[in-house]
Formats: sequence, C-alpha cells, structure tokens
Amino acid sequence: MRKKLFLASIILFVLSTLISIVIFNLYKKREIAIMNHAYDNINRLIILSLVSEKSQSLSLALALSKNKAIAEAILNNDPKKCSKILKETTDSLLKHLNRKNIYVQVIDTNLKVFAISWKDTFYKTYSLKDRDDLKLVLKKRVPKYTIATTLPAGIKISAPIIYNEKSIGILEVTIPFDDLAIKFRGYGMELLPLFKKAYLDKKDFIFNNLNINQYIVANKNFNLQTVKILKNLNNEDFEKLEHFDYIKTKNLFIASYPIKDHKGRNLGMFVVFLNNKSLKNIAGEQKSILKSIFTLESTKEDIYHYVNHFEKNIFSDMSPKYIINFKNSIDEKDRIYFNEAAKERLQKMSKKELIDLILYGYNQTQTKKEGKIK
Repeated sequence: MRKKLFLASIILFVLSTLISIVIFNLYKKREIAIMNHAYDNINRLIILSLVSEKSQSLSLALALSKNKAIAEAILNNDPKKCSKILKETTDSLLKHLNRKNIYVQVIDTNLKVFAISWKDTFYKTYSLKDRDDLKLVLKKRVPKYTIATTLPAGIKISAPIIYNEKSIGILEVTIPFDDLAIKFRGYGMELLPLFKKAYLDKKDFIFNNLNINQYIVANKNFNLQTVKILKNLNNEDFEKLEHFDYIKTKNLFIASYPIKDHKGRNLGMFVVFLNNKSLKNIAGEQKSILKSIFTLESTKEDIYHYVNHFEKNIFSDMSPKYIINFKNSIDEKDRIYFNEAAKERLQKMSKKELIDLILYGYNQTQTKKEGKIK
C-alpha cells in the first residue's frame, strides 16, 4: 500500500511539474506574441505619422513656392528681403497651426541657400550640392521628400519655384520631430528620435542636445527620463536596439526603428517607450484604441499626398485600383503628373484586365497579362 501511495505521489509530482512547465511556456509564448504585435503596430503608427507629416509639409511647400513676393526677391537677388518674407510667413503659420516649429529656406539654382525663415536677415550662404534630391527637383520640376541631417535636420519637402515656366529656385520646408513626439504621447508612448552625431551639422539647432553614445536626441521636447534609461542600458541591450529590435525591462517595453533618408541610408533610429498597460493596448488587447490609431490619418488626402522615392513621379507606383478610386481627388495643379503615370500604368494592361478593372475593381492576385490599348 505504501509503495502504491509513493508511486502515486511521484506520478502526481511529475504531472504537476509538467503542467507547470506547459503553463509557463504558454505564458512566455503569449508574452512574446504580445510584444511582437506591439512592435509591428508601433512600426505602422510611425509610418502613418510620417505619411501625415509628408502630406502637410508638401501642401505647405507647394503653397509657398507659388508666393510671388518670394519669386520677386529671388529675381531681384535680394536674400535679405526674402528671409524677412519667410520669417514673417512662418511666424504667422505657427500661430495658426498646432506646431512647435517649421523651418523654411529658399535654395537657388546653384544649390546654395539663398534665404532662411529662422532669421529675418541672412548673409552667409552655404552649399547643398551633395543633395541629389535637390538636383532632381530642379531637373524634373516635381516636389521631393526626404529625411535629412543637413541644416536644419528633420523631415524635408522640396518644391520647385517656377516663374514664367522656368525654375528659379527651390522652396524647402523642414519639419522637426517635436510634433511627432507629442502625437505619440497621446497614445501613451514616448518617442525619442536619435540622429547619428557624425551626420549632423555643428550649427544645427539640435547639435547641442543630449548625447547617447554616438547619437544626438533629435527633438527639443524630449523626456529626460527616457534619455537616462537609454544611457543606463548595458551594451548588449543597446546594441539590440541599434539593430532595430526590442527589449523588455521590469516596467517598460523599449523598441527601435530606423530613420532613413530617400536613399535608404540609416541616419539614426526612433526609440519608443511604453509601459505594460500601453503595451497590451498597442498589441491589440483593446481593439477600439488600436482602430482609432490606425484610421486617424488614413484618408484619401494622405494617400494622395504620399511622396514616393526621390527619383520618381510621386504617382508612378500607384495601383490601377488607386487610379479608379482617387482620380477625382487629384488637385488640378498635379493633374499632369497623375495623368502621365496613369497612362503609362494602364497601357501595360490587356483589354480583359481593363474590363475587369472597370467592372469589378483590380485584383492584385490575378495573373498579369501583357497587352496594350489599341
């Protein structure tokens, strides 16, 4: 009898141990799944936020590039007057827009800075001849998007200034990352953008910001506590973030994502901090919160204004479905670029594909058929 009881207790112990191990493994798998979902969703939020910033800065750059007073100042070779116009305009915009800072500069056809908005007097010019995207703005006369560390560092939209059908310069709008940080705080997260120090101009507004290893904090409204946390990480954890991964501390989930320019070069990284409650929400535990985040910026206007790779017409990668759905949303000023890209895209489709597109909408999974409209 005692042997049976002993054997039963051994079996019970083994079973309870196995169940405990299974439960622990399931818990760990669920925890990893939550972190993976959160990481992917934060990445989507960063992309959507950048698309929104591109859209707004593109609209602003296009509007300012058509300012007659700016064009006249360029033609009269009067950088002092042009800088004054830029400063007065941006000061007025900042009063009416919910933004911390907007930097505007005019670049001449030799790719030298002609005037700036952050001072009403400007005498020392500097060259931007290393900016290939600016060369294409002059050559193709279309706006281009990039994130750059040239003074001032940030999100940049460059639009051609056209006068009497000739390019006389470039109007460039730069948006710093401060407003992006504010947006993330609204979702219970802290965003810390970091630029590699080696890429920054020593005269830049952010050059004297706090350093973290070889990086400089790229916004002025950063949370000091997040900087301290990064500085206190061990080398292994920091290297993990440099490889665009995530780590988990006792109270925080910390994830990183690359900051890339128009050539795909890594200029630094976005580091995002959130607590355990926010982690579950962002991972999708509360669908209503997640839905509000990912539908907030997803409008036709945002999609239309998305500026693609620097060497292309901004509409060149649109799908046939985009052509059908958004053809009436295109502003008249950009109609020529839309029509050019639409014609090129549709001419590559067969008659059957065109009929299917009109009747049923475009199906990305269908077999591609070669053919031209005759």
